[in-house]
Amino acid sequence: MSPTLLILGGGLMGRLCALALSEPGFWPKPARIRLLEKGSFSPSQELYQASAAYAAAAMLSPLAESVLLQQDLVELGYRSMQLWQQLQQQLPDFGLQQQGALLLAHPQQQNLLLHLVSQIKAQPDYRPKWLTKTELAELEPSLAARFQHSCYLPGEGQLDNQAVLKHSLQLLQQRGVSLEAQSAAEFRGEELWCNGKFEAADLVIDCRGLGASTELPLLRPVRGEVLRVKAPAVQLSRPVRLFHPRYALYIAPKGDGIFVVGATELESADQSGPSVRSALELLSALYSVDPAFAEAEILSLQASARPALPDNRPEIQQKPGLIRVNGLYRHGYLLGPALAEQVAQLALSQFSETKELCYG
Repeated sequence: MSPTLLILGGGLMGRLCALALSEPGFWPKPARIRLLEKGSFSPSQELYQASAAYAAAAMLSPLAESVLLQQDLVELGYRSMQLWQQLQQQLPDFGLQQQGALLLAHPQQQNLLLHLVSQIKAQPDYRPKWLTKTELAELEPSLAARFQHSCYLPGEGQLDNQAVLKHSLQLLQQRGVSLEAQSAAEFRGEELWCNGKFEAADLVIDCRGLGASTELPLLRPVRGEVLRVKAPAVQLSRPVRLFHPRYALYIAPKGDGIFVVGATELESADQSGPSVRSALELLSALYSVDPAFAEAEILSLQASARPALPDNRPEIQQKPGLIRVNGLYRHGYLLGPALAEQVAQLALSQFSETKELCYG
């Protein structure tokens, strides 16, 4: 019998799980997969644009993030890099690149940068490298005149998150996954309901993020604010991070003169628009990296909330007929593919163990 699966939440994690579970040949018999999203799948809709997956810079930085991540999560990050490369073979170009990243600091913040680099968990094939001014000029000529201190992180990368979101839907549709927008799912005890209707499936995979707060009471929102600008006069070929006592600014070049800029991380459930303070800090720090940003066109300034658990680690929970994945914090694009791979293996194991997994 072919399995029936319900994936709750059409954000990044839901889509990655749907892609992993709809991979041709993954199931002995083709599965019927439905992807339910309470909002819209269209980027023209406000709910979609407010999502963390849509607003993110989508940097793939396991080495830089190793300051915050335990070693097992760093390894998941590198596994995700491999999975993004595989996915690039199946989707139209989504801007995946791995040209490394730069860590920068102005002279008065040199000690801050030294301290941070000392906390990076060097990997066998990826180790931080301090650059001379000449070496920095070879990588990013526009930065060498303003920065005396820089560190290069090999293997770091990024992708175009908006292209990923667009093309992933197209591939899911090609694979026969049912995409159901305006479908708000909720658990009533052990039963799953959607838009006032009882739902049954062999397996439910809950990827609702903050929408699962009722079932995961320790889940909390972490607010982030992201600026998108167009600056044709600025020449950067790889992501850079600027360290400052109040924030760590990142700038991710997306091609065609587009840059995604972010720094803020607030413990807040506030869903309102970006604050003036955050905008001023982002713009001031951006100008300090390259004064040519002064002539940039501001394309958007967005705020979004990311789901996090108390230890800021992602978590996969399961019981017969149900798998939950949540708490990706600020590491959705970095860890998502590897977590989706784990979810898919758990789903296959559950269905292999018993044919009586109907939840609800």
